[in-house]
Amino acid sequence: MKQRNFLQTFFLTLLLCGLAFAQAAAPAPQVTDNTVDFTTANGLKAIHRQVKGNEVIAVRIYFKGGARNITEKNAGIEPLLLEVAQQGTKNFPKGLLNREIARTGTVVESAGGLDYSIVAMRCVRQHFDRSWQLLTDIVLNPLFDDKELALVKEQFSSALRQENDDPDSTVATASDKLLYRAHPYINRPSGTLESIGALTANDLKAYHAKMLETSRMVVVFVGDVPLGDLKTKVETSFGKLAKGTFQPAPLPAFKSATTPEFQLINRASVQTNYIRATFAAPALDHPDYPAMSVLAGGASSILQSLFFQEVRVKRNLSYGADANLLAFGTNAGNLTVTTQKPNETVRVMFEQIDFLQRQVIREEPLGNIISGFLTQFYTKLETNDAQAARLGEYELLGGGWRRALIWLDEVRKVKPDDINRVAKTYLKNFHFAAIGNPAYFDKELFQSR
Repeated sequence: MKQRNFLQTFFLTLLLCGLAFAQAAAPAPQVTDNTVDFTTANGLKAIHRQVKGNEVIAVRIYFKGGARNITEKNAGIEPLLLEVAQQGTKNFPKGLLNREIARTGTVVESAGGLDYSIVAMRCVRQHFDRSWQLLTDIVLNPLFDDKELALVKEQFSSALRQENDDPDSTVATASDKLLYRAHPYINRPSGTLESIGALTANDLKAYHAKMLETSRMVVVFVGDVPLGDLKTKVETSFGKLAKGTFQPAPLPAFKSATTPEFQLINRASVQTNYIRATFAAPALDHPDYPAMSVLAGGASSILQSLFFQEVRVKRNLSYGADANLLAFGTNAGNLTVTTQKPNETVRVMFEQIDFLQRQVIREEPLGNIISGFLTQFYTKLETNDAQAARLGEYELLGGGWRRALIWLDEVRKVKPDDINRVAKTYLKNFHFAAIGNPAYFDKELFQSR
């Protein structure tokens, strides 16, 4: 009993030292619950949060499906299409489009992901009408000029080549592939050099025609514009689109999730070894997600605080040993570390995981830990764009945007037994990939959890 109490005290002292500044911060600001949704006559769902007094307006247009929409041959088509669309439209040729974007201070960005693709816009309220015209013409009327396509394809290909040269990206891709084998996520939304190189303007035009169905789309808006004005804009811009019958195929579980794996990429000459483990985790709409977020959800999580103290502070084995929880339809988390002593470092990380699986944290210190975790969480939601992203993420992956509003309460309900249970349930069967000298790696160690 004395040993157990010592471990509890030791553990919590280390952990709370790491979270002291977060706990001393002012109470987390409350997100204004002034959010509603509506659906147009042709089936387009829009989510609207009015934030009065804020001059920045954020709009995000989502296209559902992500990796489920693509194959090995056309992987990368959605982010490529959305990027080329920003190079000129029917009503705004490239020169005019760029001038108007600069004049109005509008920012338009796009990305493709495993579960959806997105076009995002930020602007100031003064120019919202014009910025909305720019955004909607990019979505509805892109030119897909051959010369512009060639330039963007070269940019995408260059990024892919650089990714192959970056050890962090290489181990991330390798560890993901181990877990994503025989799953739709194996087709990367960013594509490959071969798939990007083969895509033509006609391919983009045909794919774009399929994307423009309201059953595939969701619009999220956060800013100081009345609901009636936004309804008029959405209905005027998108009211003539076909609804379609799109339904994303149900996502399966990861078939390889129950078996630990290890892949070493031989780089005997490197001074630092790069290591990443991917593992199956609860999805955003799963009851275990709040507890898993507190356990392994980033910088203020329990596991990352332990890694910081034990790997970096006490033993100086690495400047960065991280634990992250993602937000995908079939979800995953990862552990990452760079070190000159991979076996020793991973043993220490495993010891922290073993500790969490054996011991139950006391309730009062856990409450303090959760307060610090939520303070950092709310700090990330200070911008309208971040709030729009959160609403869209929950709408598509979390059981509906309303669940984003109760996430705070779900996290506050997390109990010590929940932390212990999710540690036992999910922190196992790691799919490790590493870059380094084979002489420094004990394969059995890396496949032992």
